[in-house]
Amino acid sequence: MKRCFALCVLCAALLCGCSAENPLPVSAAAMSRTADGYRLTAELIRQDSLDGDAAPVYLSVEAEDLPSLFAEAERRLGGHFYFSHAETVILDEGLAEAGIRELTGWLAERQDARLTLRLVVARDASADELLQLQALGEAIPGVALYELLEGLSARGDVPDAPLYKVQNALAQGQTVQLPYLYATEDEHAAAGGAAIFDGGCLTGFLPKEGI
Repeated sequence: MKRCFALCVLCAALLCGCSAENPLPVSAAAMSRTADGYRLTAELIRQDSLDGDAAPVYLSVEAEDLPSLFAEAERRLGGHFYFSHAETVILDEGLAEAGIRELTGWLAERQDARLTLRLVVARDASADELLQLQALGEAIPGVALYELLEGLSARGDVPDAPLYKVQNALAQGQTVQLPYLYATEDEHAAAGGAAIFDGGCLTGFLPKEGI
């Protein structure tokens, strides 16, 4: 948690330098429910060093509803919230249990959201904490998570559930399976099995061997 706080402080300083000439694309995001609405933590990629190295910074915003949530992120970034680059969105258990129909439907209608966007559930940890855990073999945690999910879904170890598949299944009243993530003892994010959704709401989990 100290690392999370430090990153947020660093982000506040680095975001001050964001401009139209130096945009910070969103690589991944974490979403949760709050008492008053929603919370979004976006992982932004900053790449302006002389050697071209990229580094993540994080922006967190809260709002009563989804449109206001993204509008607040755009306001904080001076209108340059490039969500079209995002490949993964991590959902808190609380948000998943309350239901994902509103979120998936809204994302599917946004022109800047990829239909191949991968949704994943955070288990026994907050979504924004999992998003910022140190990545294995990759400098950008969100990018590393996407690569992990791509590889595991190709092998059938976790559900292959991009946004368009999830939205179609929900529209047809089908059970939905999303991958879930957890934090290891050495503070890395790892994929478990499947998070099961009935009626758009999280009802339980399956281990990898149960998929």
